[in-house]
Amino acid sequence: MQMLKGFLPVTQEETLSSPQSREVDVKMEMDDPEKAMATVAQLIEQLHAKTSSPQDKELTTARLLGIAKGRKEARRLIGSYPQAMPLFISLIRNGTSLAKVNVASILCVLCKDKELRLKVLLGGCIPPLLSVLKSGTIETRKAAAEAIYEVSSAGISSDHIGIKIFITEGVVPTLWDQLSLRGKQDNVVEGYVTGALRNLCGVDDGYWRVTLEEGTGVDIVVSLLSSDNPNSQANAASLLARLVLSFCDSIQKILNSGVVKSLIQLLEQKNDINVRASAADALEALSSRSDEAKKCVKDAGGV
Repeated sequence: MQMLKGFLPVTQEETLSSPQSREVDVKMEMDDPEKAMATVAQLIEQLHAKTSSPQDKELTTARLLGIAKGRKEARRLIGSYPQAMPLFISLIRNGTSLAKVNVASILCVLCKDKELRLKVLLGGCIPPLLSVLKSGTIETRKAAAEAIYEVSSAGISSDHIGIKIFITEGVVPTLWDQLSLRGKQDNVVEGYVTGALRNLCGVDDGYWRVTLEEGTGVDIVVSLLSSDNPNSQANAASLLARLVLSFCDSIQKILNSGVVKSLIQLLEQKNDINVRASAADALEALSSRSDEAKKCVKDAGGV
């Protein structure tokens, strides 16, 4: 709740109470189902009000974010309001930078719940999030990248509705375009974009095969293994594993990139545990699909 309090409007009465007592008041309010429902409804109505200023919307979205982070029941309350998603989408399109960050963060929290993730996806969040990812400020792009990562987190195996949306909105090409900005891209954005591509690996829109066979997709992913961002490294290794399993005809190009040596280096104890685990998965995937890959791994000391 520490972030939340910085955004809340402070009345004279509140300045006389301690931070601890204010936190207790909010917690008690959300522990009471009726009060929680009333609070969420009031905040959403404030967002909808024509008299609500840009600063008001920043404060309101910050409070909604704090509430959503605090309780699962509150997240479901927010997701149950028909007005909520249209308002959130409008703010991502037209709100201030802070409001955009707050709303994208709310969407991330909502996506932790499977049913709410589908509501977020069906609510039309993808186009405005992609727009922010391509042309927003550093902070809004970070928030948008994380939201895209979370909304794609179900992958492609059991999300047939989501897959249609991702294909229609051109999500995969946009994400690849962002990764092609290697060296110019923010590390945090890079990590989430790589993770979202991993989530969507294998989407049958034809773009993957073109990118891997004719484009620089393999080179881009391999270059991310040497990133100074552990999230980028882990997600890149995990993406490589999925590429190998989904596109067997790309294995030779992957091997020719010298990826085996890079993956084995990531197994070293000095690296983040998630990086090491993802690198091991990628090596296992390569070895399981290609005798040549198995020999390369063995020759490089990976066995």
